[in-house]
Parts: sequence; C-alpha cells; structure tokens
Amino acid sequence: MPSTAGRARESWLEIIDGSAPILLIAPHGGRAGAAAHATLHPKVNDLETAAIARELAHRLDARALVNSAMDRNELDCNRLAQLAARAPWMLELIADQVERIARGHGRAVVLLIHGWNVIEPRVDLGLGLREHDGHLRPPAGAQVSASDEFINGAVHALTERLGAAGIAATFGMRYPGGARQNLLQAFTARHRLSDSPALRRLAALSVEGVIDALQLELSIAVRLPGPLRTRGLAAITEAFRAGSPQRTAPSNGASPARVVIRKASPRPAASAATDAEPTRFVVEFFDRAAGLGGVASFDLGAGGGGARIMILFDGRHAAMFTAEGRPTCDADSIALGPLRLALGAGGGALGFQGPAIVVSDGSAYLNVENAIAGGALDPGMRLAATLELDGGACVPRNGIAPAACFGRLAGEIVIAGRRWTLDAVARVGVSLTALGAARFASRRTLWARFERPRTWAALEAREILTTADDVRRDARMLSCGGGWRAATLGPIELTAATPPAPPPRIAAMIHAAPDSAVTLAGRGENFMTLSRPGPDGVRIHTTIGFATFLLDGADGAGMYEYSRIAGRPAPDARLSRNG
Repeated sequence: MPSTAGRARESWLEIIDGSAPILLIAPHGGRAGAAAHATLHPKVNDLETAAIARELAHRLDARALVNSAMDRNELDCNRLAQLAARAPWMLELIADQVERIARGHGRAVVLLIHGWNVIEPRVDLGLGLREHDGHLRPPAGAQVSASDEFINGAVHALTERLGAAGIAATFGMRYPGGARQNLLQAFTARHRLSDSPALRRLAALSVEGVIDALQLELSIAVRLPGPLRTRGLAAITEAFRAGSPQRTAPSNGASPARVVIRKASPRPAASAATDAEPTRFVVEFFDRAAGLGGVASFDLGAGGGGARIMILFDGRHAAMFTAEGRPTCDADSIALGPLRLALGAGGGALGFQGPAIVVSDGSAYLNVENAIAGGALDPGMRLAATLELDGGACVPRNGIAPAACFGRLAGEIVIAGRRWTLDAVARVGVSLTALGAARFASRRTLWARFERPRTWAALEAREILTTADDVRRDARMLSCGGGWRAATLGPIELTAATPPAPPPRIAAMIHAAPDSAVTLAGRGENFMTLSRPGPDGVRIHTTIGFATFLLDGADGAGMYEYSRIAGRPAPDARLSRNG
C-alpha cells in the first residue's frame, strides 16, 4: 500500500510512495489565496482533486505528487514555464519519479488529476487529442501523450466503465491537453530541446516509448462527495489497478478501436458562421406562492455550446446545473444531457433529472470557488412540467429563436428530497440577461406577466447605460388582445441591495402611447449574484432574481436583472494582451 514518503521542497506538495507503475499528479489541488483575491479574473482551483488523488493512490498502490495548498493563481503547477522559472525542483522530482517507475517496470503511466467546473457527470480525457468524425486528432502544435495501444486499452476500458457508471467520457471536448505549456505535453517528445534538463529527460523517455500519460478532467458532479464520485473512482480504479494497466484493446469486440491520427491537421479558417455569437434560448418561470423561480437555457446557433438550469428558492438558496456541448434540436424539441424542452404552437414540456449544486446563499457565486466549496451536490434534482403559452409560435428554427412568448408552467420540482408543486408564470424566448458581446457600464432588465389584466398582459423593459451621457431605454407591452406595442420607458429604479439581498423596490414609468402612462412597481422576492467576464476584459457583477409586480391594478410576477462593471483590466494588461 502507498505511504507518504520523502519530503517535498515545499510543504504544499505531498509525496506519496507506491509500488504500481503509476504516477498520479494533482497540479491544482490548492485553494484561493492572496494572488486570487488580487486578480480581476482569478482561475478556479480544482477543488477535491487533492483528496481524489490521495484516494486513487491508496486504491492503486501508486506514487503521487499532490498539490494540496498552493493557489494556482500564485504558482500554476500545470504550466511548464512557471515551473521551470519558479519551481524547477518540481520538474526534477517528476522526472525522477517517472524514470524510477520506467526502470523498475519497463514503462510508466502518468495520470494528471484535474477539475472541470461543469456540473454534468463527465470526464474529459486529455491526450493531446480531440475527437472528430470518430477519429482522434491533435490540435495544431499538440503532440500525443500515449501509445495507440494504451488509448485503445486502458483508456478504452475507462470510457466503458465510466459510461456504465452514468458518467460521460469525451476526448478533448474542452481540455485536450495540447497547449505547449500544459504539463501533459512534458510527457511527449515536444520539449526534447528544452533548456530544462528535467524536460529533456522526460522527452527522452517519451522517445523510447515508455511513457503513457493521460489528463483526467473531472466535472463537479464527479468530484464532490456523493454517489457519482464513488462510481467515478471505482471506474478509474478498475481501469488501472491491474498493476500493469493493459495496453491492448479488449478482445470482446464490444466497440471498435479508435483511429489515432498523430499529425495535426491545418487549422481551419475562421468563418462568420462558426464565429457567430450564439443565441441563448430560455424558459424562465416564477411561482409567487412557492417563492420559487427558475431559468433553463440552451445556447443555439453555429457558435453555441452549452445548457444550464438554475432554480432560486427560499429567498437566497440556489440550485445549479450546467452542461457543455452542442444542443440537439429538431422540429419541436431541444435537449442537452438531462435537460430537455419540447415545444409546439400552444405549449410544451420542460424536463430535467440530474445532479445540481445547491448553495444556501446565492451571493456565493460572486466567487465560483467559494460557491463550489460551500455547496452540496444533489445527485438527482428533478423537474417535470408542462407549458401553456398565450399564443404564437416559440419554436426555434435553424438556431434562430423567436423574441418571447408568455404563459404558465405547471408541474413538480424536487431539490435535495424536498418537493414543490409549481403553478408559475413563464416566459419563453431569447434571453434578456445573457451578456454576449454587449458593452455597457450598467444594465437593468425586467419582464412581467399579469393576472386578470385590464389592458396589458405582459411587458419587457431594458435600460442600458454606456456612459453617463449615453443611456438607451426600450420597452414593449403585450396587449390583452395579443399584439405587442413599442413603448417609451423612463428610468428603471432597480439597484442591488448591500449587503446582498433582493432589491427592495423596482419601479418604472412606461408610456405605451404619448397620452397613456402606467407605473410599474415591484419587489424582489429572491436572488443570486454572479461574477462574469465581459467584453474587453472587464469583470461584470450581476444580480438576478424573481419579483412580484403591480401594473395598472393588475398583479403580476416576473424576473429582474441588474448588471454593472465591477472591475477593468489595467492599461498595461490590455496592451500586453493585444500585443
């Protein structure tokens, strides 16, 4: 069994000994520190990967180098240039370990344990390869970090076992491990002419064909304590614990060997279609009696890739699921992973069953690392609901979504074993709150649908402040007869509370006609806060939530958003990036 052996150069690095021909490395197992807090766009540490590396070392009787305390914003142990400049001893230690394993066993397997901050159950496999049309191909400049036999042996076995455990396995979907400075590339021949003696030693072993290295990007659902983590660890253990992990493909013929193409294809020319800004298509709903609201969204179009569902409840609580990949769309449905939306002319259905992170304070998402650390994994959040729309078609066509339809959503949701029956107002259409490429100093948006209205059934409003002298306001109102009318919007009173809380007052004056003014008054019922990167390197803070409204004597409910620039990059940073 493995034991802690030897002493690292620094206390943040744990060294675990073992007898199997396997070296585990967890480069990002630390926590945010002063460097992260001083950074406009801090990188999120791979929480739980240190504990996972220790557990795998125990199960596999493997050696391990575990960063358990160093903030990646201070020293990124996955970046070769940083290691060579600031911690060359760690590169020497890695080379020593790999050489020792190769001498004793004839070859060495290196498993790099990383975290991917998507929530769906997924492991992205980094080999310096991406999967295209059933073939594995390196991105431009990348070198492949393992033999074909290893890829179609141990890695193939891992994908089969992960799939059986309900965890998707992909090859380089987000993280192929092909960048020159990525630690995975140290286990290829790429750095054979490096100034670093340690990198030259590793490259020489790669040329001999005695290293197989694999980067494992574990999603949040696979890392946080729970049944998915248990099953994921079991799958990795079963694939690699044979003492000498298999290099040859299984002989049962369950699936064909993957073709590995080792020479990178030329980078395709960028096109307007592939670089287009995706459209975010949403279902937003709020049940005022339950105090529960939600947003389910899909990114559509040539540049789209992802889906998510967010549920806000009990004022400050939030449950979140995210997925990556291209949603599948047909004539009347959109789906990605466990999130599915069916739509027809008069309504449809929204369904979800999968893992979600639940936090007790939605303002935690101002710091994603803190939100993950303080959240709990619900492995089986469920939503089953039907949509009844007031009229009009809300089905996206060819990646183009209609502006908006309103109606009701009814059904049931279960979060962490707690069940709600839903009877909610709903909006379906293009998101009003996606950031996209928009540039602004602040933005306020809202929508509302009204019960037993006198004149207006629903409305949307937006105020965008670019500079102190440049404000754009627009609104539109849906009449009870079903037609939309452009309206003139006065200033929107909507400001995030401090300390974080739902806005105590939301108000606006709206002129549907020159001689017809109505006052919208609202109160925030729940909220969460987000910190998001915006155009030109800025940092944007967003408060988003659901509210009750009153318009011309009619009660209503809907959604609000307030976004503002919270930080800008230093001028020298912009010059460096553009240069």
